[in-house]
Amino acid sequence: MVVALTVATSIFFLGWISQILGLSLVQAVVSSFIGSGAVAALLYLNGYVGVKEGIPYPIQLRLSFGNRGAMLPMLMVVFVDLVWYAIDAFIAAWAMTEMVLVILGWPSDKIVSQGLSYTPITLIVYLVAVAAIGMGRIKSIKWVDILSGPLIFIFFGWFVLYMMGMPEFAAKSIPVWEGGVSWLSSEFLLNTAIQTAWWGMIVPNISDICRYNNSIRSLAYGHVLGLVFPQVLGTAIGFVGTYLAGGNYSPIDIIAMYSPTPLLGALGLFFAFLATATTALTGYLPGIMNAFIRIFKLSWNRVILILTVLSFFIAPWYIKESLGIAYQLLNITWYYSMFLGPVAGVMIVDYWIVRRRRVVVEELYNNSRGSIYHNGVFWAGVGSFIIGILGQYVTAIIQGKFYYVFWIPLPGLELAWYYGFLISGTAYYIWNKWKKG
Repeated sequence: MVVALTVATSIFFLGWISQILGLSLVQAVVSSFIGSGAVAALLYLNGYVGVKEGIPYPIQLRLSFGNRGAMLPMLMVVFVDLVWYAIDAFIAAWAMTEMVLVILGWPSDKIVSQGLSYTPITLIVYLVAVAAIGMGRIKSIKWVDILSGPLIFIFFGWFVLYMMGMPEFAAKSIPVWEGGVSWLSSEFLLNTAIQTAWWGMIVPNISDICRYNNSIRSLAYGHVLGLVFPQVLGTAIGFVGTYLAGGNYSPIDIIAMYSPTPLLGALGLFFAFLATATTALTGYLPGIMNAFIRIFKLSWNRVILILTVLSFFIAPWYIKESLGIAYQLLNITWYYSMFLGPVAGVMIVDYWIVRRRRVVVEELYNNSRGSIYHNGVFWAGVGSFIIGILGQYVTAIIQGKFYYVFWIPLPGLELAWYYGFLISGTAYYIWNKWKKG
């Protein structure tokens, strides 16, 4: 299931982003290993309570944020899931557009130069189709999801090997060891942060996905084999493929440009579409649905309709150049990481250090004032989350690193996710220690 979740077309974009930042192939692989390895460890730690107690993310949050206080981190996670749901919808529609154009017999240069212009149309078609599938409660795509991820991985791996043997690329030297940046450069650290945040956004709500597991052990080998290995390999494959093509074209573009036959090109783009679409449904939709239903008291089908409309306006269909999409993904991943690190820090420290894995599940569902898990707001959790955000701003001031989004100053810390996780986790531990004292 984790393989099906992780392996989407976007996983090859990690290699594209790595080479755009100037890393060598080895630097990209090491950066990916660090980032995905950290995420796998945190998924184990935060998913443990989900498997052991069988509780979903909104209920798990009551431990550290309280019943009402849980609304804050839920909104943070649902916003990020919504953004990624829209981005993956766009990537799937992009693949669908180029697949249709390949079938229609368009020349590859015209497909790449004009494909993005038609993507808003296919995006609408895609979102309507996904809404229909979503109303079938996700289970309707179970086996498609399991098969589609490995299919695109196998195809794109073979495709990059095929590119390496093409005459126009035979003399091109891939920067295996030496890139344009150092190991301690801002670019390497930023890439590591992106590799962490790429799937780090499911660390808080991993219990929504894994709570039906029969074994705690599955959290360990499932995430190592299902996330770390594919992400590292996907980064390497994406790096080589996009580097050979000159660095200005996405993995989707190069399938359309360099496939040996139109049939193979259409097939590869179909795999790209399918893998991305199913990942959006299984990876992001459950968290979004749980949060919307919990916060706004809406029905499943009504949330699906709202999500469909919002996704269209969030998706970056207004960008008309492939390279612009890469920078958009880089920036978005960097932006949201500063908010999700603090949530994960509070949750993990609460369960493993403060509560020492002791939970009374019945009390988590007790909404009365006498609940031991804070029917209102647990200020230690909410306050520590805020301290984590403020701590990143203070660190950015000390380092002199700021950037602006719509004139809003944000900390320009390459490792924002890690800063937020450590600061909020430490603050939460000290806060609880002080209360007991």
